[in-house]
Amino acid sequence: MPADRYANFVFFPADLAEEVDLPLELKKEILWTQARLGELDHWSLLGVRWNASGDDVRAAYLEKVKVFHPDRHGGRRLGSYRTRIERIFRALTTARDVLSDEARRGEYARRTAPPEQFARLEAQRLEVEARAGERRARLARSNPLVARATRVQELVARGKQALEEGRFAQAANDLLTAAGLDPRHPEARTLAERARRGAGAERARELYEQAMAAEVVGHRAGALAALREAAALDPASPRYAVAASRAALEAGLQDEARTLAEQAVHAAPREARAYEALGAALHASGAPREARRALERALELDPDLGTARALLRKLRWSFLG
Repeated sequence: MPADRYANFVFFPADLAEEVDLPLELKKEILWTQARLGELDHWSLLGVRWNASGDDVRAAYLEKVKVFHPDRHGGRRLGSYRTRIERIFRALTTARDVLSDEARRGEYARRTAPPEQFARLEAQRLEVEARAGERRARLARSNPLVARATRVQELVARGKQALEEGRFAQAANDLLTAAGLDPRHPEARTLAERARRGAGAERARELYEQAMAAEVVGHRAGALAALREAAALDPASPRYAVAASRAALEAGLQDEARTLAEQAVHAAPREARAYEALGAALHASGAPREARRALERALELDPDLGTARALLRKLRWSFLG
């Protein structure tokens, strides 16, 4: 497995310490896979690329069941891991059944396609329809340019509705398809980018929650990794960059802490905690004058920041000394 496979995942010590006849790495793989069953699609669960062939699916399934088939662990003490293995095996079997059936696989591939692939599939579907006899006859009685324009308007309207409802991935699918059909459409690509940003912001919130949970159990490296990703996905929000800056500073990464704090200040020039984080990073980097200015700005914006006040007092005493 890649070294960073579990980087953002929090393992509970009690689960890893359970006395069963399984090696530590297999315990981790079982715990990680079982916890993610609700978010992994069939492709990811089996470890194949999106829209892989039925033969690739079946081959991947056979490899997976070497690990997750309950009969593979006959005679072993499995404890609570037996239930986890059985759940994973059932999910793998469901994934194999869906993706091995050509009709079901095609529909599932369409529903789970990345936005760019969905746009391509939609364009291909329209092209196939256009070549069909009924489609040709229908288009012969009408203006094909009008038909295309109508389709674009339908997709844009549906994409806007999805945006309003917070369904960002669906919005991106529809709007990218519209932009593919009409690259000069005044709204489609702009709205598609907005949908992508919304999806990024949603994922950033999830990562922030994961980071907070990791910090509670003392998994600081995992928390920092999740906060880094959150700050990259949603650079317009200072919250993630500030938290990542503090985590980096605790890890002794002064330069990274400073860069993240500067990102937060740039994103929100009137956010007091961004200047507080910058002041702390500058102080740790050996730049006391710049740190003092950042902390003074933080307290101008929010006089109740205790950390900024304490650090500024410390800096002033050092100047006097």
